[in-house]
Amino acid sequence: MGGSSGSKAANAAAQTEAWRTSNINRATDQVNRLYSAPSRQAGYDDFLGATRDFYGGELGRQKEQADRSLKFAMARSGLAGGSAAVDANRRLGEDYQRGVLDAERLAQGALADLQASDETSRQNLLSQVAGGMSLTSGATQSAQALQGNLQAAQGRLRADSLGEIFGGLADVYTRSREAAADRRGFRDVYNTLYQPGFGYGGAR
Repeated sequence: MGGSSGSKAANAAAQTEAWRTSNINRATDQVNRLYSAPSRQAGYDDFLGATRDFYGGELGRQKEQADRSLKFAMARSGLAGGSAAVDANRRLGEDYQRGVLDAERLAQGALADLQASDETSRQNLLSQVAGGMSLTSGATQSAQALQGNLQAAQGRLRADSLGEIFGGLADVYTRSREAAADRRGFRDVYNTLYQPGFGYGGAR
């Protein structure tokens, strides 16, 4: 009799454990499927494209401003069309190419951070599943984590992360202003010296 009761208890325990293990496996598969779903990969692609556009737009804005500033600087210093203008434009082009690389690096880094956040939340959820989280809870929390990770990644994008791509041309702008100021000063002195009453032809 006792043997029969013990056997029933053992069978019940085995069935309970088998049921628990089955639920854990099903919930684990469900979480993994959600995180590796084609829709999530498409979301990565969309995020990367949007991030490239974001940093590319900032680079384009800086490029337009640098183009205008350089044009005015060359005209102000009387160097438009000369070798100095050619050199400055070459530097601007080189800075732009570096900016393109920096923008891509930032976009790829943002994607890597998003993927790392997804992996961290996936592992956390799998730990909870092993502790008995239900299928429904696993699916709900997975969806919430995936959406939260994406929103957080979007919120971390900052235009100033790109930095001042064309800051190296600041000395060109400064020298053009100084040259223009020097010319104005020379002209003022010249006009003062040679107006009636001063210098040649002036009253003695």
